[in-house]
Amino acid sequence: MVNYTNRVMTAIECCLKNEISWPNRFERTRIASVFAAGGFPGCIGLVDGTTIRLSQRLAEDGETYFDRKGDYSINAQIISDDQKRIIYFFTGMPGSCHDVTCLCQSSLWKRMHSQQQHLLFDHGQYLLGDSGYTSGERLVAAFRNARGDKDKTDFNTCIAHHNFLNRRRDDWTEADGPIEVEVESEVQIPDPPTPPLDERAMIARGRRRRLEVQSECLAYMRNGNGH
Repeated sequence: MVNYTNRVMTAIECCLKNEISWPNRFERTRIASVFAAGGFPGCIGLVDGTTIRLSQRLAEDGETYFDRKGDYSINAQIISDDQKRIIYFFTGMPGSCHDVTCLCQSSLWKRMHSQQQHLLFDHGQYLLGDSGYTSGERLVAAFRNARGDKDKTDFNTCIAHHNFLNRRRDDWTEADGPIEVEVESEVQIPDPPTPPLDERAMIARGRRRRLEVQSECLAYMRNGNGH
């Protein structure tokens, strides 16, 4: 079943090469200007994970495809721009896999951490994601376990708000009622295992980058531009 699904997804990808493409430098500048107007200067895309449901349990390693929603599925990582246009996707990993684990297997992740990253990002540009990801120089993620820290909670709410606006239907208006965004739950999310030294250095740089983005976002919000 997974082989058939992967073959279908590969065929779709080949047909949509002209429809799903990474933004060029001009397009990235335009996207970044839109996100800057919302308090996230430098952001060129929102990354999130979803699952593609399978019709039945696989005969081989079926349990690895059982996701947290109680379905058998494969994971899909999707990046969209300010206009909700998909600019990158990666799929094929089992539905039980964590979002950051799946993203780390993608070709995009490898290029983001190579000498080719300048082809994808200009200076100061990054992707924005929820707390299911790990912050890096090119990916700014929401804080884990932000409860009790107003700055972290406000920052997470801003990220959740942007993700909501990118997923909502096009005809939504304020008349439909207040925006309800999903932020950190009351359940404490455990930190991942201690990484190797070189990875720790990368994580440290990512945390510094997140603090920079957080500072810009909160300054924007507290200057009367609330989300």
